[in-house]
Amino acid sequence: MKTTHILLAGLLTALTLVPTPVMAASFKLEASGSEPLYQSRLPKEVYQYSRSASLQDLTITNAAGEQVPYALLAYETLHPQTITTLDVKPLVVLPINDSALKSPNERNFTVKVLENSSNSTQISLNSNTQITDSKNIYLVDAGKKHPPLQTLSVEWIGGENALLPLDVQASNDLENWSDVGHAVLLKISNDGKVLLQNMITLDYATEARYLKLSPSEGNSKLVLTKINAEYNSVRSLIPDTLWHDVQFLQRELDTKKGVINLDFESLGRYPASYLRVHLPQTNTITSARILVRDRNDAPWQHYTTASLYRMDKSGKSYTNPDILLNATAARYWRLQFNQSGGGIGAENPKLSLGWLPQTAVWNARGAAPFSLQVGEDQKFINTVDIARLIPDYKIENVLQLTKASLTAVVSANNLPTGQTANAWVAPIDYKRWLLWAGLFLGVLLLAGMAYSLLKADSK
Repeated sequence: MKTTHILLAGLLTALTLVPTPVMAASFKLEASGSEPLYQSRLPKEVYQYSRSASLQDLTITNAAGEQVPYALLAYETLHPQTITTLDVKPLVVLPINDSALKSPNERNFTVKVLENSSNSTQISLNSNTQITDSKNIYLVDAGKKHPPLQTLSVEWIGGENALLPLDVQASNDLENWSDVGHAVLLKISNDGKVLLQNMITLDYATEARYLKLSPSEGNSKLVLTKINAEYNSVRSLIPDTLWHDVQFLQRELDTKKGVINLDFESLGRYPASYLRVHLPQTNTITSARILVRDRNDAPWQHYTTASLYRMDKSGKSYTNPDILLNATAARYWRLQFNQSGGGIGAENPKLSLGWLPQTAVWNARGAAPFSLQVGEDQKFINTVDIARLIPDYKIENVLQLTKASLTAVVSANNLPTGQTANAWVAPIDYKRWLLWAGLFLGVLLLAGMAYSLLKADSK
């Protein structure tokens, strides 16, 4: 009996030493000075461990553990895009051989031809199709003075169901050229549906007068008929987009419908507004339906359809742009490829979710250090409207606030900081299971003792 008591006491003592799994992730707010308000841009890890689609489990506390008020601001709120002008202008284009720009006399003659063609923006098909040399180019005159130009839209004939890559260069004198970007034109027709990619986005806005569009490797299938410039004063939004590589689950073939389904799982409630598909094979042209759901037993919901392509030529990679989404925090993602629409090869593509980080504006009430927590159920969350923190709220007022960085202190489930946890799944309560194991072991010990006593009495 004494031995049994000792075993049970030791087991209970061991159970009390097992730590309870951490349900929340904690971040230290590095705030310098004694300002009343600070701003903190939320890193990827905050979204990774949150158990709410809208960060409704986020709290900020002071040294005494008291919640302090905060407001969450979207990236677009602090960095708005304002369109004051939007002008689409057809440009003068001259299809010529690149060799026509080699000498000063030829360049001067080309300038006169462009100036005399100032009222003609439709590209002549006669001169366009007569040049079949691999050095055929399209010379564009954007004008002596024009607003910064970064976007072109083009029209062309021929070359359907094929990738049509081209390179773009800029110059002010037709002699010295600089690379400003490359793009792929795509026109696919299938079952009455047309997938069209006719936009050229330069790497940066340029005010150069001349542009040179060169079909890569002399692609004779590309016959341009019109080029438009799109001028606008939208401030370029190039933020530090956060990205999460979605975990691949399975691949299945539906032979009846002729489709291939690729399923992925997002390990956190990431508010995805961009989708990036990494195609594994070069020279791929296809389209995919994108479907989402939050539970294994829920039906798939169609979200969007996108054309996908990849081409690697002459050391350059031509891929489709990131797919723009209405923000969603779905758990499961499916890429569905129809075999009749290009399909997908034997290798599986990779999938990544992107989103713009929010900024927390918080009140440094009480004593430091301050900390931010996510992932734990709270009776109340002290989140307020930004006007409650800044009565005369203006974007400039927020941008001028002192920044406080976040440093991870304890990650969810006591995992190392760099290890990914699945925020959709409740962490295992090891203490509970060990308690049940202890009770089961105690019953076994008592049964063994009873058996020993009965055996002794029988003797």
